[in-house]
Amino acid sequence: MATLQDDGRVGECALFVGLPIHIAWGTGLPAWDTTPEPEPTSANTLVAEVGRRTATQVQFVVPDAAGAIELPGGAKYRASATPTKWAHVRVVFDFNDAAGTTIREVGVFFGTVTAAGLPAGQRYFTPAQITNPGRLKVLHRLQNKIPREAGVRQTFEYVLPF
Repeated sequence: MATLQDDGRVGECALFVGLPIHIAWGTGLPAWDTTPEPEPTSANTLVAEVGRRTATQVQFVVPDAAGAIELPGGAKYRASATPTKWAHVRVVFDFNDAAGTTIREVGVFFGTVTAAGLPAGQRYFTPAQITNPGRLKVLHRLQNKIPREAGVRQTFEYVLPF
């Protein structure tokens, strides 16, 4: 039987890290507030995307009990200067991104293509400014909805194994 090798996983992770990576968020379905719905494995979009932001930080990481990157559940990682089979993706949304909406879903996309003619340096995009959403790597339906306020910079971060 063939076995996936760590060297191949490191290569896949390196390819991923080199692509445009965005974190999208959406309003999802209000019914999820009372009846949570598990994430499918076949999704390629969010249910109701309101926007996406270019990842603030994308880096290779390795598990480390003393690492500075801590995830829910207590797993810790540290940054690695050399490619690994784990990618840390972090986004910090701006104060006014989706202000006044309720966020119920988040997705990590790679390979997003934005519309031509947008201002240089723009990092937040509405669905109308996306010509190709790319591929959905991670879908996260939030257990607790997030009412967006203009006074909060919302942060999401994930460590993705390859």
